[in-house]
Amino acid sequence: MTAPAVPGPNRLEATTRRMSALSISAYSNPYRRFAWPAAAPADSLAMSRALSPSAALPCVMQLGDEQRWRLALLEATSFFSLNIAGERELMVGLAARLFGNLPLHVSHYLQHFLHEENAHTVAFARFCLDYGGVIFRPLQLRFDHAFLPGEEEFLFFARVLVFEEIAHFYNQQLADDDSLWPIARDINRYHAEDEARHISFGRALVADLWEQSGARWSAEQKRGIAGYLARYVQTVLRSYVNPDVYRTLGLAADARELILVSPHWIALAERSSRSVTRWLRAIGAGDPSPPAVG
Repeated sequence: MTAPAVPGPNRLEATTRRMSALSISAYSNPYRRFAWPAAAPADSLAMSRALSPSAALPCVMQLGDEQRWRLALLEATSFFSLNIAGERELMVGLAARLFGNLPLHVSHYLQHFLHEENAHTVAFARFCLDYGGVIFRPLQLRFDHAFLPGEEEFLFFARVLVFEEIAHFYNQQLADDDSLWPIARDINRYHAEDEARHISFGRALVADLWEQSGARWSAEQKRGIAGYLARYVQTVLRSYVNPDVYRTLGLAADARELILVSPHWIALAERSSRSVTRWLRAIGAGDPSPPAVG
């Protein structure tokens, strides 16, 4: 006999309490977890070629081994820099919501969430500064939007979920690539372990907020919110193609534009966002005809 579905709020509470318990048992000190090499080894890449946005560009395919190694290091530095920027905004938002209007069990989990995101930036920043020599400036991810009642809270956590699910795709792939430099794999594995919990929590909370706040929104307003999220997905994806990386290497001035229309990048963007876009559609918050990648 199939058990009845657990009502939304009870499902959220059960998920949140479970994630809190897992965070306690998985507690990790980022200052002690990693063995940091003195320098980046010249015989290992920091970014998988399959996940490199620029891998299929003719000008990149013509690079020598040393330049390709440098490109992979810069792309890994850009990826970690993007996560620093995203998690900095996330921490501000989480701190503002501690013990506010959310249920107490959610606030308790937000403390774990906040601690873990801060710990991630420790590892990301050290990699960027010690090996890449820079924390790349973030691309702008926000755009103006007038909120309906309850929409601001929903969109905050929905944007967090989108950002984390796309990053999680990369983390998992990079952690499993045994050809990569071990410290790069270890940082991605560390992030993936924590983000799996954040995504479980995020999906439960976003679904609950969509159900509760969505009861006050018209069908047309819901379509507008779904369209906003679809555009946000595309904005996050485009932020993975950092023009500063290609300028640093002295590649063509239009390298970013060429990447964004390349079949390799379009396929990679679709793969990395597939899980979250399908899930948003499943709860009714997804755009059935999202804007094209690129």
